[in-house]
Amino acid sequence: MVTLHERDRASTGLFAKLKWLVGARLLLASALLGSAVMLDLRERLPFHTAPLYGILGVTFGLSLVYAVALRSQWRLPLQSLVQCALDLTLVSLLVHFTGGLDSVFPFMYILVIFAASNVLERGAGLTVGIVSGFLYAGLILAEWTRIIRPVEFAGGLAPLRSVGYAMYQVLSHTVAFLAVAILSSHLADRLRQAGQELEQRGLDLRNLQTLHRAIVANISSGLITLDLAGCVVSFNEAAERITGYAFADLQERSWQETPFAGCTPLADFVANPGASLANPLTEFSLTRRDGHLIPVGVSCSPLRRADGGAAGLVAIFQDLTERKRVEEKLRRADRLAALGQLAANIAHEVRNPLAAISGAVEVLREDLALVGPNRELLEIVLGEAHRLKLITGQFLDFAKPKSLLFRPCAVRLLVQETLRLLDRSGERHPDTTWEVTEAAPDVHVLADADQLRQVVWNLCLNAIQAMPHGGRLSVSVRLAPPETQPAADRQNAEWVEIAFQDTGRGIPQQQMQRIFDPFFTTRPSGTGLGLAIAKKILESMGGQVAAESGVGSGTTFRIWLRQASVAVGAAGRG
Repeated sequence: MVTLHERDRASTGLFAKLKWLVGARLLLASALLGSAVMLDLRERLPFHTAPLYGILGVTFGLSLVYAVALRSQWRLPLQSLVQCALDLTLVSLLVHFTGGLDSVFPFMYILVIFAASNVLERGAGLTVGIVSGFLYAGLILAEWTRIIRPVEFAGGLAPLRSVGYAMYQVLSHTVAFLAVAILSSHLADRLRQAGQELEQRGLDLRNLQTLHRAIVANISSGLITLDLAGCVVSFNEAAERITGYAFADLQERSWQETPFAGCTPLADFVANPGASLANPLTEFSLTRRDGHLIPVGVSCSPLRRADGGAAGLVAIFQDLTERKRVEEKLRRADRLAALGQLAANIAHEVRNPLAAISGAVEVLREDLALVGPNRELLEIVLGEAHRLKLITGQFLDFAKPKSLLFRPCAVRLLVQETLRLLDRSGERHPDTTWEVTEAAPDVHVLADADQLRQVVWNLCLNAIQAMPHGGRLSVSVRLAPPETQPAADRQNAEWVEIAFQDTGRGIPQQQMQRIFDPFFTTRPSGTGLGLAIAKKILESMGGQVAAESGVGSGTTFRIWLRQASVAVGAAGRG
């Protein structure tokens, strides 16, 4: 079944061929008219020129009619048939009025055959060739038998030729017409087939180019190609997104002027394009346009021509920042797992003997009325025993996380209760003040209330201990704007941000990456487990924590938890 697209394409091709045919007919008629006029002026032609001029005039008129009809593109196949039929008629008249058997214009039939083979469908050229042979033979027979009166020459009627001569002319011309028809039909078919194959190959090439552009534009990895001189040839959208540079900024520039100047495989390729790359895979630090350094993994592959020669280099690269972060998180999780197991064993082995020691010392304190230095020593033993009990308790909290009971929790109320408990603990310096602000009223989060209270206690206690000489602790609660939300699950949940900001001495930048590591602390009496426990609890509840600080400018800890509606909270409390 012929599709609409194929029908339109065939109609467009026939329209172009008919335009070409009208133009060629006008050109041929003009050439005949000009040559006839020039010969007629210099010497008398052997036949009357008036019929020739008349036929040429009719040809010009019909060409004008054809041109007007073509503009409407109405029934183009029918128009082509009419043009071929009228051309055969005009050629037959031209042969008759220019001498019939002695005319020099029978070759004009061949031109009509060529036109029919190219313009009409397959087999039309052979049909027109057969018709041309019949028309020529019929014209000669009609003139020979005087059914049609031969045209008078300048000196009268043409001499009567022999029957053999007439038959030879008719036979030779007919054979020539058929031979030309067969050959032209074959060539026209081959030409049509070649045109269709070329069009199909062109369509396949366009589809391949479209697919190539779509793949290059939509892959998540960056792609850069270089020529043999090391200049940038292409740069896809992912590469622009990773580096911050637009393709227009790097096009035709040397690779040494791009962010890839530190990539070793590119240098090896430019130094020796024909050699295989020793290390096609590498990692290096790439400087983005905004000045940030990011880890990048690059895979390079030389481009080869059909003869095997080097044509360029293609490099595919990816931003490894997220992968490095995940790897570091996994390594940290492995360390925490090992430390958790160690903490559980220590707590198990120390807790029972410690309880016995503490109980025995309590009995001695009650039974022995010690005074002076001995009394102070006994109090030191009890104090340190209490401290060891606290440490082993933190070990257990870190090593064996409790099961969570999620429910909506009012953030402001929970923070205020925790601060009141902290105020009674004696940890606060008299000059330390705090305040709690809430940007949106009655903000609730989905969390375990006891575990969240432990997180708030640890962060507030850390802030107070960072201000040994007093200061101000500000706790703010707000709905997190999209740009401040955690990257993970950013589009699938609403988040609440709780910020703990102190005016303490701050944390040096070289220590910021370790503050959540277990047993890392800057205080002589600290255990280094408070922040690690807070981070672990938050992650178990689906939240996150981050810190920002500077020496002398205080520290701000921010935690994010998923928001819960008040209606859900009421249902949960009921």
